[in-house]
Amino acid sequence: MTKRNRKAWSIRPLGLVLTLIACGAFAGSATAAPIVTWDVANATGQDAAVLSTALNVSATSIDEVGVSEWTSTAQDGFVAASGWTADATGPDAGQYYEWSITADAGYGVTYDSFDVSLFRGIWGGGHGADLWELHASIDAFATFDLDLGTFDISASAADEQTTFLGHDISALGMRGGTVTFRLYGYNQTQAGDYAGLGNDDGAWLISGTGVNPVVHGTASVPEPRAALLAAMGSLGLLVGGRRR
Repeated sequence: MTKRNRKAWSIRPLGLVLTLIACGAFAGSATAAPIVTWDVANATGQDAAVLSTALNVSATSIDEVGVSEWTSTAQDGFVAASGWTADATGPDAGQYYEWSITADAGYGVTYDSFDVSLFRGIWGGGHGADLWELHASIDAFATFDLDLGTFDISASAADEQTTFLGHDISALGMRGGTVTFRLYGYNQTQAGDYAGLGNDDGAWLISGTGVNPVVHGTASVPEPRAALLAAMGSLGLLVGGRRR
């Protein structure tokens, strides 16, 4: 192994070790609870407003970027957009739903899990995006992009809500300041059809049972040792994270 190869190989474990140390320092310190809930149940196809937040936490609404939002406001229970990429190998970096969570000064959020319901197609006319990727960033995606996993709804029927509960986002560890999330949709199988987030009662546009999106975790004041480990976690993520 050359010196150059040994150096490249050693950087990756360093980032992983620092991140795991930071995450482990906060594991089990408190029971995860809803940090932010968004009101998809009352959304009329466009953006989803913040429904509730934990103490010492603020958040932004869920908004679409780079795709065409549903325009009618006649019904509620969903957020939908069309124009997702048809590429099945990965998302378009410019097409996503975005929101952010900010811990108040002096506080940190230990991120745990995410609940969401997704659907594709409206009125059974075709299929929108049926693959989704969740990403997060601690610098508004300037240099850092953490992949938090994929949601696959390709086996669902058109108009059917598929619910994912407790999706693991603990790789974020404890974060002060703002964390920005992006949910990328791709593999759109019907041009012009819609896909998005649902919490509809199943009586009109979309079937099945949905849930409001929820990020779970804990918000607390970091102890001095915890703050140091959180900083180590940030360094580990910046070293080991991949850039989009």
